[in-house]
Amino acid sequence: MARAILASSFVALALVATAHAAPASLFASLQVNVQGVTQAGGTLRVGVYDEATFPGLPEMPLFKRELARPAGGAVVTFERLPPGTYAVKVLQDVNNDGKWEIGEPFGVSNGAARDNFDAAAIVLQPGTNMTTVHLQ
Repeated sequence: MARAILASSFVALALVATAHAAPASLFASLQVNVQGVTQAGGTLRVGVYDEATFPGLPEMPLFKRELARPAGGAVVTFERLPPGTYAVKVLQDVNNDGKWEIGEPFGVSNGAARDNFDAAAIVLQPGTNMTTVHLQ
């Protein structure tokens, strides 16, 4: 009887451990390799957008990261994202005013135009995903 109780306790613990580990595999991470950062300084602003927020709300990404005083290239990682279709916009905000202005380096995933979500779209699967954005 004691063995049966002990065995069921181990099974219960294994199920609990599995239940806690499973949700992590349902999420995606996105590693964004930013190339073409200039020596002008400022703040590197990296945003992840869905189709609804991509064209209409450029200063309001679903997920964002900021790096002060970038130089050369940068790698920015987003963790625990829901899998789905997204696009990435990157701005080197030289004057630190939070918005793009003519002359500031800017890039979009897949080299797409800043208002073309379909061309910029990347599909995030559970696990690790990567993309490169070239600033122009």
